[in-house]
Amino acid sequence: PDAPSLEDGLLRARKFIEHWHGHSLILPSVGPHAPYTSTREMLKACTSLALEYDVPIHIHIAETAKEVEENRSERSMPVVPWVKKQGLFDAKVLAAHCVHLDSGEISTLQHYRAGVAHCPTSNLKLASGIAPITEMLDIGLNVGIGTDGPASNNDLDMFEETRLAALLAKGATSDPTVVPARQAFAMATIMGARALHMSDITGSIEVGKRADLVVLDLDVLHNTPTFQRDQDSIYSQIVYVSKSSDVSDVMVNGEWLMQNRQLLTVDEDQLTASATDYAIKIDDFLIEREQSLLSKLVAIGGMERQESFEIQAKARITDPQKVIDVLQQYPFNIIRHVRYQQYDTYFLFGESEDYRLRIREGDLGDADGKVENVRYRLTLLGPAKEKEFSGSILLSRSRYLAPSPHTLRFYREYFVPVEEREVEKDRLRWQVSFSDVEFYVNLDRLNSPDLGT
Repeated sequence: PDAPSLEDGLLRARKFIEHWHGHSLILPSVGPHAPYTSTREMLKACTSLALEYDVPIHIHIAETAKEVEENRSERSMPVVPWVKKQGLFDAKVLAAHCVHLDSGEISTLQHYRAGVAHCPTSNLKLASGIAPITEMLDIGLNVGIGTDGPASNNDLDMFEETRLAALLAKGATSDPTVVPARQAFAMATIMGARALHMSDITGSIEVGKRADLVVLDLDVLHNTPTFQRDQDSIYSQIVYVSKSSDVSDVMVNGEWLMQNRQLLTVDEDQLTASATDYAIKIDDFLIEREQSLLSKLVAIGGMERQESFEIQAKARITDPQKVIDVLQQYPFNIIRHVRYQQYDTYFLFGESEDYRLRIREGDLGDADGKVENVRYRLTLLGPAKEKEFSGSILLSRSRYLAPSPHTLRFYREYFVPVEEREVEKDRLRWQVSFSDVEFYVNLDRLNSPDLGT
């Protein structure tokens, strides 16, 4: 998302992989966000890059029901078959979330040895649902425990996440025996390493693997009493009772990072102060952003606070050819003529907001209708002043323009409109000069909605 184009993003990913490839602590990977934010070309290019350097691909799969429904509607198939068709599973895949998969999709992931990152807290906080991990585990799919990011999981606590994974599976299946503590512990350790395609170097205490260790203090009040009859009781203590605050020591690749609950490689006071400073900056940014629609538009970049104005004369034409013929004659001088197919989505915000936001995809076509270029643009439209004449309207309004690099779903969740309206039209557009004044003439044929006669 921070690259201006697919090519720039792939180049940055390549440089990142080359810089960190072979590092003892960092495993670089290629990260197309999700099928609904990726094109076929993006997924194929990402797969090719991952195969070239033998690194994993990390991608969100079927996180929400809406994503799955839209994929079926737009691509006529579920999410997993569609990414399979793009060759994604030729690489080593880590699929995040996987909340809304059917049995066939689960089998496909297992067949291609993909790993799954199960993020129960995030899925609950975002109301995405509960992933069918019991079915995944039953067929041998490697399911690891994930936290997702701080936007959807405030404390990033792996102990809490592991416990929640075990409990949710029981509640979702109405079976208290599924995902027992020992299996949940494996999901947080060796099975997670397998899902990450790293089990050859970490995930378990074995000769030849890296010394990645966590020391837990079980001699605490909330973990008392303990029982020794069942050899698996230690897993119940860890999964159902232990807390992240019980961790006393941490070793990564043979180096102690924490001993006796003291961090050895991080200045905790300085880190806390820096985090507090960033929190203040974020608060200030959000306070300014929420002042108006214009502030929110400026906040996502690509637009300066410069207002433009437009005046339009609109009329219904029964014979467009007459307009075309007139434009070919003196005293009109045609500077440029183009053809567009335009797809507009209007966001309306109720009585509390006079402005409307338009997200437009404009497909520029040649004389034969073949698309030569596609332009995406956001336009914030101010309240219109209209004066009606016989059969026509004179309209004037202010507007702010910005590029539209994100998906419609992003804008919907970011701006939270009260109402949406869709408009699709064919547009013939002329830039003309008349008496040394330049202006545009548009001939629009409205395809939808149907306005009647």
